[in-house]
Amino acid sequence: MNFDAYLKDFKSKEISDTYITYLDERYDYDFLAYTPCYGMDVNSEEYLVKNGVLYPKVFPSAELVKSITKEILQKTYSFMKKYKKHFIYIIEETEGYWENLNHHLRIHECCELGGVPTDKIVYFNNDITLSERYNRWFDKQSKYKTKINVISHPFLLLQFSEEYKSQIKNGNTPNYEIVKYKDRTNLPTRKFMSLMGNDNWIREHLWNYYKKLMIEQFNSTQSEKCGYVSYTKKRVVLPNSWNNKHSSEVSILKGESSPLADNLQSYYQDSYFSVIPETSNGIYISEKTTKVLYYGHPFILLYPAVDIESPKTGMLEKLREWGFETFPELFDESYDDLPLIAQPIGNKHHAWYGDFQNSENKFRFDFLLNNIKKLINMDIKDLHKLCESVEEKCIHNQKTFLNLDLPHKRLLTKIRNIVEKQK
Repeated sequence: MNFDAYLKDFKSKEISDTYITYLDERYDYDFLAYTPCYGMDVNSEEYLVKNGVLYPKVFPSAELVKSITKEILQKTYSFMKKYKKHFIYIIEETEGYWENLNHHLRIHECCELGGVPTDKIVYFNNDITLSERYNRWFDKQSKYKTKINVISHPFLLLQFSEEYKSQIKNGNTPNYEIVKYKDRTNLPTRKFMSLMGNDNWIREHLWNYYKKLMIEQFNSTQSEKCGYVSYTKKRVVLPNSWNNKHSSEVSILKGESSPLADNLQSYYQDSYFSVIPETSNGIYISEKTTKVLYYGHPFILLYPAVDIESPKTGMLEKLREWGFETFPELFDESYDDLPLIAQPIGNKHHAWYGDFQNSENKFRFDFLLNNIKKLINMDIKDLHKLCESVEEKCIHNQKTFLNLDLPHKRLLTKIRNIVEKQK
């Protein structure tokens, strides 16, 4: 039986279950409308549905903690046992936060209060440091004796890959072909791209640097303009960078970004490399990086790492593990090995990081900024030669992004291992 047939059969049998009725009447939550498809392939989807029960997020995703209650967890566990499933899975698929919002602690508390075995819980998140940080937290505490199962999976990276392919297939956006410099009619006139959304401490510092850079160029006789910069927090957007059929400037300012909404081809074609100030909620790939992989730029990845303590960032290492190429030809990539320092309890992160209350924070930012300055200060002809030398890497990254399969296989293996332990 294929996945669609199995799901249809399952729904027809369970539609009158008291658990499903409870969720509908109490929370207006349609249990049968949700399947774990975001950023997953059909094999993982099918295996999860057959072997587990998706925990109902009865409140919006950003309020996941509110959805995790003793009562709902108990009822979900009873439903799991009734239909001989192996586990309950809780998914935060669009963000990387969890530790600062106490997802793990809430799960442990409700399991203990509701008499639900913690090893029957599988928690998913984008954050590549999930296991490392959860294990460190668990080992420091003594109240709980059994771990929940935690799995990191690049939901956003894989979902955007599928969305790009879908838009191309449906004719909503043309297939973007990376044309080598030697075959172009026009070469880039700008050195870099840097797209920034909501504020965080790295973006604020970058914005101050970019402003100073633009003022200096405006006051000089140099005709060359340096880069394309947007910062929606400051209501600065690139002109016509949205698809008029599906989006608007207002939508972009509200943070909307997708293959269907964006119109960025000309900007990537007219610049050489990207500065990506990633999210501050965990370490993971968001839509900010997927754009760069799709349009084929060399890049430097900046992670604010707010509220995180880890021996290193490790995102470049993870990208290489998934099959992507990175760019030591352009940047000193030892920045990926810099430690992440959690702020002391009680400090506001914009003060702790933004005002460099710790010397290591200042070192971290200066190290990243010096990487960027080196290329921005380079003669554009020399920058052209340097970026031309890594064109094959950029083409490889686009192909890898659109055909990424390894994380799907690893996810399925991890889930299967959990099921085997439950048998």
